Amino acid sequence: MNEKVNVGLVGAGRWGPNVIGAINRLGHGQVAKVADPSHQALQRLADRFPSISTSESAEHLIEDSDIDAIAVCTPVETHTSLVRAALLAGKHVFVEKPFGQDYEECSKLCKLAKERRLQIVVGHVFLFNESILHLKDIIQSGDLGEILHLEAHRSNLGPVRKDVNAVWDLTSHDLSIFDFLLGQFPNEVSCLGSCQLDSKNEDTAYTTFKYKNGILAHAQASWLHPLKVRKITVIGSKKMALWDDLNLEHPVTIYDSSIGLEQAYYSDSFASHRLSYNRGDVLMPNIATNEPLLEELRHFLDVVGGAKNDRSSGEYGSELVRTLQAADRSLEKNGTFVPVER
Repeated sequence: MNEKVNVGLVGAGRWGPNVIGAINRLGHGQVAKVADPSHQALQRLADRFPSISTSESAEHLIEDSDIDAIAVCTPVETHTSLVRAALLAGKHVFVEKPFGQDYEECSKLCKLAKERRLQIVVGHVFLFNESILHLKDIIQSGDLGEILHLEAHRSNLGPVRKDVNAVWDLTSHDLSIFDFLLGQFPNEVSCLGSCQLDSKNEDTAYTTFKYKNGILAHAQASWLHPLKVRKITVIGSKKMALWDDLNLEHPVTIYDSSIGLEQAYYSDSFASHRLSYNRGDVLMPNIATNEPLLEELRHFLDVVGGAKNDRSSGEYGSELVRTLQAADRSLEKNGTFVPVER
C-alpha cells in the first residue's frame, strides 16, 4: 500500500463532501476519486474539489487498482452490497452508520474481511467525540458510583429521511454511546413510535434498552421538534452527569446529587422509610473540544495502516444492527420488550 492511503468515495450527497474534506486534511490520506449516479451531485462536488476525479459508476471506482480503500456514504439499503464489492476487490472499507439492515449479512461481511485481511470501520462518530470519551473515563473511575439509568434526548426539526426511521437514524447514535459507555450490549429492547409524515417510517420514537445488572437506557428521538437537542443523562448511585453536545464550552456537567434511604432512621416498613436527598456541588470539567469526524477518519486511516485497533469495527457495527432490528420487532408489537437474540 502507498504511504498515503488513496480513498475512493461512493456517495456525493449531503455527508460525502464532509468526509472528503476531513480525509484530505489528514496527512496520510486523500480522496482520489468519487462515484455517484447523480451527474448534478458530481458537478457540485467538482466545483468544490476540482482536483478529484469523478465517475457515475461505483463499480469502476471500486475496481480501480490505484484505490486502497473505499468510503461508503450512501443510503443504508446500499451499504452491504457496496461493502461486499469493495472487500472482494481487495479494498479496506469505511461505511457510514448503520452498517446495514440485517445482522446476518453484516456478520458475513466481517468474516469476509477477516479472511482477506481487510479492515471495516463503521461511522459511529460519537465514539470519537472527546466529551463522550471523557464521560466514559468518569464512569470508569467510579466517581458516579454504580450506574443505575441513562436517558437520551435527540431531536430537531428534520432532516427527514426516507430510507430509515428515526430509530435507525437518530437513536442509533445514542445506542452506540450507551453501549460504549457501559461496555456491553443490551439484552432486550422496547420501542414505540409514531408515523405522522410517512406511514412506513416512524418520525418520533421512544426506545428503552435493558442491559445486565438491571440498567435501563432510554432514548427519545424525533424529526418533529422545534429545538435541536442532543443530551444524555447518566444516573449513578453517588453522582449524576449530563452530556450536552450543543454546549461547546462545558459539554459535561457532574452533579454531586443522589437519593438514598437514611439508614439511621428507624422504620418498621419499607414504605415509611425516610429518603435522604443529597444536593452537593456542580462540577463542569474543562474538556478540550475536537472534531469527531476528523478523528474518526484519522482512526480509519490508522487502522488501515495497522497502527491502531479498530474502535468502531464491523463486528461492533453488526451488534448495533442486531439491536436495531430488535427495536423494529418491538415497534411491530406496540412496544413489547423483545430479546436481542445473540
